[in-house]
Amino acid sequence: MNTSDNPRVVAFYALLDVHAGVRPEDALNDRWALLSPLDRGLCSALVYETIRHKLRLEAIVNRKVKKTTKYRVRLVLIIGLCQLLFFCRMSPIAITHQTVEIAKKCTIGFDKVVNAIMRSWLYERKGSKPWPRERASAGLGPNERLSIFYSHPAWLTERLVGDLGFREARALMVVNNISVPPTIRINPLVTSREEYVLTLPWPTSPTRWSPWGLTLSKAAGPPDKWPGYNEGAFNIQDESSQILGLLIGEPDSILDCCSGRGGKSLAMATLRPEAKIVSVDRHHGRLEDLELAAKRLKIPKVPQVVPCNIEELEAKVVGNNFDLVVLDAPCSGLGVIRRRPDLKWVRQPQDLTTLPETQFELINKVAEFVGPKGKLFYCVCTYTDEEGPDLMRRFFLARPDFEPYTINDIDESLRELFIEPGGLRMWPHIHGMDGFFYGLARKKA
Repeated sequence: MNTSDNPRVVAFYALLDVHAGVRPEDALNDRWALLSPLDRGLCSALVYETIRHKLRLEAIVNRKVKKTTKYRVRLVLIIGLCQLLFFCRMSPIAITHQTVEIAKKCTIGFDKVVNAIMRSWLYERKGSKPWPRERASAGLGPNERLSIFYSHPAWLTERLVGDLGFREARALMVVNNISVPPTIRINPLVTSREEYVLTLPWPTSPTRWSPWGLTLSKAAGPPDKWPGYNEGAFNIQDESSQILGLLIGEPDSILDCCSGRGGKSLAMATLRPEAKIVSVDRHHGRLEDLELAAKRLKIPKVPQVVPCNIEELEAKVVGNNFDLVVLDAPCSGLGVIRRRPDLKWVRQPQDLTTLPETQFELINKVAEFVGPKGKLFYCVCTYTDEEGPDLMRRFFLARPDFEPYTINDIDESLRELFIEPGGLRMWPHIHGMDGFFYGLARKKA
């Protein structure tokens, strides 16, 4: 394993790992042990901005080198170009020097080529306003130009333009390429939003819909170093996920399926501390994280964790009369591209055919655990019709024992988000939070 104390070199090797199929966060964790907290911030920014703008950077580099050029050389140039384009506070001369140093350490015999190309970009940058001129997209159709300039795969660009129209698709793609600082959910068992904000050394803004949310003005280092972390004052959670707390009502028993690390279970436990909450996920390690977080958040009744697949629920979970069942189903994740730009390149068009079948199977299985007049909430961090409203229509046709929420069942503050048949949908470019869908159903008496 190649490690270094140079953040740009670490970013180079981490991006090589990503190119081979490793998740960016895993690649960074494996390689940045020798970096200071400040250098980790630079390294992370280099990795994520390079992934975020992948197509545009590659198109510009392709004008300077042959496509047969070794990927390692191309990657050095891509990292250098990324800094020239998007790291505006850095000196272009310093960026060029650092990029040549990466070439010396990470390629053999190509540092002079890299130096010549970087200096040619510096020359062009002085004489062209704006820079660079996007000649790489000359002769292409509008959707192809959109795909390259905003770095979204062609299939996703076509899909967004078809669903939203050109201008709105472009607006969504612009927002997808903006890195966003974290949003936290204040723990009402420990403090209030108004009290907690006074302890922070940096500006924040309250979330629009969630009464518990604060969005930081910028990334602020590891959350475990923030004021109030050890005291359980907050947890990291996007506003779109926090909205669940405005929907649950007052259930005495909750089954949280596919709970992951338990963000929703923990949020519900802070609002209904005496409720019986059962958290189910097939990854045992995630559930261990949930138990530790519950203790930090001072939750008096820690959710019961059940490591199993949904298919094993009947054997593992006692009772099938829950007041509320939440299914956070596996999905395309297109709503969280702002935070996970690698998903643009991981997802394939066929996922939007196969995933809904899995989701439909899961929602039908967990529906069996809803008691009379109980609630079933289906959640996905995406905005596609297939994984959202269309899937709920299929569910209501297949399950006449359930009925959809109406707009009158929704808190007045959330009605702007309502979508038929009985759900809420959030868009990053419209609502300023992760793309999300809630399908809301009630079991008939």
